Amino acid sequence: MIETELKTVAREGGAALVGIASRERFITAPPSADPGYLLPSAESVISFVIPLDRKIIRGYLSKEDWLAHGADHKRVYQNLYTIGDALADFLKGRGFEAVVVHANKSYRPEPGGTDHFSRVTMVPDFSLRYGAVAAGLGMPGWSGNLMTPQFGSAVFLGAVLTSARLEPDPLLEESPCDKCKLCITVCPVEMISKKETVSVTIAGREYSYGKKKNNAACIIGCGGFHGLGLNKKWSTWSPYRVDYPFPEDEAELVELSRRIRRADPNRQGKPAFRTEREFCFDPNETYINTCADCQLICWENRQDREENQRLLYSSGVVVLTSEGRRVAVQAEETMEVETPYVVRVTVPRKEAVPALVSGTNAESAVTAMDTKVMSLLTR
Repeated sequence: MIETELKTVAREGGAALVGIASRERFITAPPSADPGYLLPSAESVISFVIPLDRKIIRGYLSKEDWLAHGADHKRVYQNLYTIGDALADFLKGRGFEAVVVHANKSYRPEPGGTDHFSRVTMVPDFSLRYGAVAAGLGMPGWSGNLMTPQFGSAVFLGAVLTSARLEPDPLLEESPCDKCKLCITVCPVEMISKKETVSVTIAGREYSYGKKKNNAACIIGCGGFHGLGLNKKWSTWSPYRVDYPFPEDEAELVELSRRIRRADPNRQGKPAFRTEREFCFDPNETYINTCADCQLICWENRQDREENQRLLYSSGVVVLTSEGRRVAVQAEETMEVETPYVVRVTVPRKEAVPALVSGTNAESAVTAMDTKVMSLLTR
């Protein structure tokens, strides 16, 4: 059977989970789950999952190693595209149309502008999360991320749309999410509601998850512009800060997000507009991750989730040193400095500098903003 052959191709390429959904399963789903947007002739969706390295995740959450997670991030994206290409080639070789869905950074036009600085709604060409739900690979966790029974939410997703009419797999019957809501506790911008929910209908079934703030808040948080935990004792891997809580008025929040992005040196020039495929296969590109804690903390076992939260909470606050290193110290060893880039930067107090030089195993990577800010710290 062609379905068995397709799954073999995906698994041999490195996919841990593979499932198939029919176009009919998306009729009542949100518009972002319409496969016809990318491929009008689409009749089926092949969805696949690759888990992230767990040892590396814990090194990232505990602030022991910053860049290893980015390297793993890049590896998995490359693998997703390689699997997608192999599936598409297989289908095209048998006379069907097929399109590989971008793993990230490809969005539909939106009001207010679609350029890199203006995007806020960020509706994907095709929702990989909804595709995976329709293919029986998982369900939305409280965070809204796909949660699988085997790997929790610490996974990346891929999909291929095809004109082939394939036999769909059964939907998952029981949610892997026990609503522990630890995902809420590790978000520095309180993106996810503790009580309110939203619902989507896929394949005739209703799925609910935590209601979220406007995406502008997540852009600021996961974008690395604000990383301080709510109790101010821990942070993400970002040393940058914005006044928090953010403006309650959504228009003001959106404008703040846009102002920050326009001022960010890392968002300037053509590299900021590259597709995920272009970025992940460029040997000269380094993935600079700072957050995604709500996804990374969520493993299938609750005890593991609690341990991940503990590691993050005890990891300290990340600072930028005058040498251009991002390292974690205790909160009382930090101070904040104004920058010309709308955000402030957290730096070590002078007496903490000697301990930083020998007291960390974190690797170093200097971003464009870090370089600009360092000039302020060394004056």
